Amino acid sequence: MSPAVAIYIALVVVAAAALLSATASTFPRDHWIDLLVFLAAAIATERWAVASSLEGHMSLSLTVGFAAAILYGPAFAGIVAIGGVVISDLLIWRRHWTRVVFNAGQLAVSAALAAIVYARLAVPGPIDLSRDALAIAVAAVVFLLVNDTLVTIVISLSGRSFLHEWAASFREMGVLYVSMAPLGALLAFAYQDSRWNILYFPFLILVIYNGFKLYANLQSETDHALVLLADTVDKRDEYTYAHSLRVAEYSGEIARALDLPRKEIDLIVSAARVHDLGKIATDNRILYKQASLTDEERKAIIAHPADGSELAGQFSMYRKGRDYIRHHHERWDGRGYPDGLAGTQIPLGARVITVADAYDAMTSDRPYRAALSPEIALAELRRGAGRQFDPDMVEAFMTCYRDAGLPRLVALPRASGESCSSS
Repeated sequence: MSPAVAIYIALVVVAAAALLSATASTFPRDHWIDLLVFLAAAIATERWAVASSLEGHMSLSLTVGFAAAILYGPAFAGIVAIGGVVISDLLIWRRHWTRVVFNAGQLAVSAALAAIVYARLAVPGPIDLSRDALAIAVAAVVFLLVNDTLVTIVISLSGRSFLHEWAASFREMGVLYVSMAPLGALLAFAYQDSRWNILYFPFLILVIYNGFKLYANLQSETDHALVLLADTVDKRDEYTYAHSLRVAEYSGEIARALDLPRKEIDLIVSAARVHDLGKIATDNRILYKQASLTDEERKAIIAHPADGSELAGQFSMYRKGRDYIRHHHERWDGRGYPDGLAGTQIPLGARVITVADAYDAMTSDRPYRAALSPEIALAELRRGAGRQFDPDMVEAFMTCYRDAGLPRLVALPRASGESCSSS
């Protein structure tokens, strides 16, 4: 953990403690049984978490925390948030204490601030979903914004773009939150009538959880299926086996050297992993041919980026990266294919993959020639900078080579997020 992250976590914990101390008088002292009920509900739902492609997840205990905030105020909600995380994550699941401390602190701050806002805007008296709709909506927005901002800050302290990470989390988890906040309000409304009404809600939450889990699993299975197809293309030719793995690895290193947002890095790596998918429709005799290609055969080869883009684009998780696949054989001078794009007309991700693809192609054995040495391949990249390749991409690759000896990387990628400078 960097000193900046440690200091930030400490500040979040101090903020949570200060909020709870300042609002201690709002704690309903005759509601100890309700505190136990909500703690039990928070602990039970804390293990129900929906993962995203970001480095984290959203726990469905958020519903319980929001209900506690609008029912019993900031001190009550803060205690429920802290107790649920500590007991579930630390005592039961044995997660690292720094993660537990931060999550407990940021959830307590989020819940307490949402409770304060609700108390200022709501009409005194029992919760009324119609009359208090504005107060509930504003409190829900505060809960979301504070929670998401606190989490995004700790991610950005590792050197990533705060705005990109913040926007990405809303895109990926916004729908889930929209489901959780109204359910929390409904839980609070029903609970004030009878404690026993809380027994209905685990089933509703579980339905939502299973729906999002199924969606996440479908995305993962789609990814594996498409990657398997890409591997099938590589395995057809012993000379290019594991080519896509290496290109994805090199592309990730280049993207990290450019200090791109993590979301963009992930997109580039995933597109690089299946960049040659279109070759699955290419005749083996063309792929293995050692002599010069005929015009018809060259047309078949030239078609593979567009074919791969069209196939990958049928899957939602690759839709944003399909242009990277389509244009990874474009040239900086506009003489590439399939569309003859030039310069910055070529998508950034495609320019990254182009350099990675060219380097791996030059340093791999092919039917028509032996592999070039890394030194000769690097010289070819330099020679092609400004003509075939984006000069900035070549320079980023050279940076990785100098810092990490990039050509020695093997097919299996390192842990996600590790940059070339750390090798």
